[in-house]
Amino acid sequence: MTLPIKVDSQALDDRQVQLTVEVPPERYNAAMRLAARRLSQRDRIPGFRPGKVPFEVVVGRFGEEAIFDEALDTLGQDVYRQAIEDSQLDPFAPGTLNEVVSREPLVLRYVVPLAPEVELGNYRKLRLPFKPAAVQDEALDRVMEDLRQRQAIIEPASRPIQLADVALVDLEGRLDQPAEGEQAEVVKQEGLSLLVENETDWPFAGVAGHLVGRAAGDEVSAQHSFAEDYPSEELRGRGATFHFRVREVKSRTVPVWTDDLARSLGDYVDLLDLRIKVRKSLTDSAAKEAEAGYADEVIGKLVEQAKIQFPPLLTEQEIDDLIHDLVHQLEARGLSLDQYLKAEAKTEIDLRDEFRERAERRVRRALVLGKLVDLEKFEVEDAQIEGRIGQMARTVQDPEGSVRRALSTDSAKRRIRNELLFEQAVTFLVAVAKGEDPTPATVSSAEPTQP
Repeated sequence: MTLPIKVDSQALDDRQVQLTVEVPPERYNAAMRLAARRLSQRDRIPGFRPGKVPFEVVVGRFGEEAIFDEALDTLGQDVYRQAIEDSQLDPFAPGTLNEVVSREPLVLRYVVPLAPEVELGNYRKLRLPFKPAAVQDEALDRVMEDLRQRQAIIEPASRPIQLADVALVDLEGRLDQPAEGEQAEVVKQEGLSLLVENETDWPFAGVAGHLVGRAAGDEVSAQHSFAEDYPSEELRGRGATFHFRVREVKSRTVPVWTDDLARSLGDYVDLLDLRIKVRKSLTDSAAKEAEAGYADEVIGKLVEQAKIQFPPLLTEQEIDDLIHDLVHQLEARGLSLDQYLKAEAKTEIDLRDEFRERAERRVRRALVLGKLVDLEKFEVEDAQIEGRIGQMARTVQDPEGSVRRALSTDSAKRRIRNELLFEQAVTFLVAVAKGEDPTPATVSSAEPTQP
């Protein structure tokens, strides 16, 4: 028979409940003796049979703290389950033992996370003006000019450097006046190709003026002071000395636009056809960007008007996911998380604090969209999940089908189902904000809008 416990329940902020539980002395003492028996069985004491060692002897051997910790491992979980049942709580996730308030009597304090609460308000009245994307002629001209510049013919030139040439140089840069206790930082690059134009701003703005007129074999030094608003904070207001040695001078001839040049770039009939297709590509890209930005703004509006409460546990889990993603990105670059933190002069606690605001935004967004899915009763068919798996598998080279198999596990399918449901919610919400007043049936068959 399980002895009753005394439970005091107190609601906390952010969908949490604090349970203060008093354990009967008989139950506490029994747990301590059982823990002592387990310890004596794991680590035999000479002169005694396993499990038959007197309690006082075990205390003398291991100490009361070790026995208490052993007892709490089991007793704490049993007491928690009983307290949840007695309080008639429905935890959203496992609770945590936050504090041992006292030992005589034994009083334990738990914090229990509850399910989030989300009220969306009258989301069907949400409206937001949408500005369709437009591609200006200037944008098209910039892309066409970039295409033309890429077709430049680069040839060795036995003359001094002129504007629009390419100079092959060896570069050494040194910051002036290093801080106290700091070594002068030196940057060296050999065989560096520099496009010598007035607009060239690397390694510093105005570098072309120091190179024009120099020939292969020439050396030149230049001093430069970085502006106070320079993008790199560590260089702002500091001076540096740069030394160049010219290895080679190359002329760069950019062809004029002709139908032949346009045809050489791909499946184009002539220059006009190229311009038409480039404009269409720019228009499609701008439209997708505008739709994605609009969707993000609409979701932000809904989050802003919604009443959302959730336990801090969700934020911590989201931070874990963000760090997990960062670790994968670092591994792709051959770095570890420890190396990254050392280079950034941060601790993992600093990193978690840095991610916290972003994680909370993601949690609020997910909760709002999840609530919308529930209210509008969106559904996803198995065929849609299989279609998405096929689409994802086709985007990578997967001759052995390993990617498809990985995407076909139960956990992967659940994740894909949730993604499809959220896409339906976003598509629905965008249509509402535009005043189209869609129904779930029309949304489920529509092409999802990526937020």
